[in-house]
Amino acid sequence: MEENKGLINKMIFGQRLKHLMTNYNETTYSLAAKFNLSPPTISRYTRGEMAPKLTTIRTIANYFDVSPLWLMGQDVSMYEKEPLDPHASFDTLAPVTVFKSIKYDLPVYSNEKSGITLKLPMEQLTAWGPTLAMLMPDDSMSPTIEKGDQVIVKLHTFLKSGDLTALHVNHSDLMIRRVLFNKNQVILQPHNPAYNAELYNLKKDDIQIIGSVIYKRHVTEQYFV
Repeated sequence: MEENKGLINKMIFGQRLKHLMTNYNETTYSLAAKFNLSPPTISRYTRGEMAPKLTTIRTIANYFDVSPLWLMGQDVSMYEKEPLDPHASFDTLAPVTVFKSIKYDLPVYSNEKSGITLKLPMEQLTAWGPTLAMLMPDDSMSPTIEKGDQVIVKLHTFLKSGDLTALHVNHSDLMIRRVLFNKNQVILQPHNPAYNAELYNLKKDDIQIIGSVIYKRHVTEQYFV
């Protein structure tokens, strides 16, 4: 990394490290063992009390397959691996790995990759924040999203009625449905009439929100925000 890229925002670094640890099911103890650090050191990182050396940041970024600059708290894409030129064009494209599917029992970034890489405008990825890209697993949302379409999901954990939402239900693989609410009930509405709507209870069923669909690529591209 260039010298002028060496500034670390300790608080943002800590938040992003905690986010990655959660997705990878890592604890302060398991991460400390991997990088030959003490658990209290990892805890101080996640609380924003201490910043690691740049060599440690590179090692952690390589393990989680993310940009070291993003991990440091800089305003770049999560997946951009090279130092950014501050004079680069706004048309600069960044690569985004597309996952084949997202399993309930695996950390998000440990899932099988499809071998496809999306290239999207850097400024758009930066505006979106943490995301993941995956292949649409079925035709339940056809014609809005066809089976095999490449979709980007903005990562968050809240439900918003009417959103195209990526979620696990009762340990299922990640699915995409339009989500509607009725008191404690959640209705998962497919767009394909060959599929039935599904009704779940927020208190009784295991509903794990991953995020909202904000982009797809098929023959044409479509932004939802």
